[in-house]
Amino acid sequence: MARKRPDVMKTLADARPPELDPDHLAGSERARHDLITILASGPDAPESRTASRSARPFTWRWALPVAATAAAAGVLVATLPEGGSGARDTRGSRATAGPATDGPRHTAGSGRLALLNVAARVDRTADEGTYWQTTTRSSWIGVASAAESTFAVVSSETSRWSYGMRPGTRSLWVSGIDATAEPRTERDRARWRAAGSPKDVTLAASGSGGKLGLRLEPGTRKRPTVARINGGDKIAALGARNVSYAELRKLPDDSAKLKEMLADLYEEDRGSEISGRTEWMWRQAAGLIGLPVRPGVRAAAYRVIADLPGIRSLGEVTDPLGRKGVGFALPATARPDYGTGRSELIVDPATGALLSDQEVLTKPNAKAAEAGLTAGTVVNYTATVESEWTDRQLKAPE
Repeated sequence: MARKRPDVMKTLADARPPELDPDHLAGSERARHDLITILASGPDAPESRTASRSARPFTWRWALPVAATAAAAGVLVATLPEGGSGARDTRGSRATAGPATDGPRHTAGSGRLALLNVAARVDRTADEGTYWQTTTRSSWIGVASAAESTFAVVSSETSRWSYGMRPGTRSLWVSGIDATAEPRTERDRARWRAAGSPKDVTLAASGSGGKLGLRLEPGTRKRPTVARINGGDKIAALGARNVSYAELRKLPDDSAKLKEMLADLYEEDRGSEISGRTEWMWRQAAGLIGLPVRPGVRAAAYRVIADLPGIRSLGEVTDPLGRKGVGFALPATARPDYGTGRSELIVDPATGALLSDQEVLTKPNAKAAEAGLTAGTVVNYTATVESEWTDRQLKAPE
């Protein structure tokens, strides 16, 4: 009779010290320390020197679009989450991952490993309620022109969404909380005054050559806008599709299946303004993390991001609201009317919560530099202040 061969993996596992048991490490201070060590190591990796085709412009709020029907207007509109009441606004602060050039750079491998580590730490608490509510703070910097003067302006707001999940509930959107629009710095304010303090200014908009207008009202806060929305059972946009809560709950928690599904949606959405497959996949997967999906789907979304080409870790960073986290970035690409910039995510490594989804300028063009924007400036961000299940509807401001 043949002799039974020993199970080598079991033998090694049995010999492992208790303090190295992964089950004991999950969510611990040791795990956090190890993750930061992983993020802080690794040789430099060169930035991408080739701009993506039809590079995606900076936009105001750019988390995953939420599809909703405004009851009063009766039309389907694409909106974007969110903001956070009372949160500190940094007026386009520098990324804190290192020097103002482009931050510390690591290999794509270390970025992938760190993201997989985050995926393993996603809060697995299964929960549901009557309403899924989110609060975020958003800020956007633009380059303005008036009377042959160039200066930077910043527009910021808090938004709150309350998605009704059960029959008979309604969804509520409160936008423009603590909203401001004004010159970014005292230097910009002086240039604005020299141009005659115009209320309406023209902004560089996108690579298509279009222009945007912005009304400046320094020192004033606009009244919030309250919209009671009724989109039937559709609460979010996934690619070009509007999807229901039931459909979100059915998304696969296997990263390979989720990646395949997103790839199919990308083919449907090839007319999207977002440039290229990599950034499209990044955007959709990042958006899923903030939606009422199952914890396993959030973890799978991080694994999808981890497998994207060129992902790199930024080490321990501070988000625009002053919260510590770990950062991840795509390679820098051309950003029309700004120069070059990169997309970043800042994540709480202990829970897997997404803190901030942002764009960071890596090399300003001449006009952006004239407006005082430098490498390392966070040109726009959407920082999630709170996401939670609750059985109480959001109280709308007067």
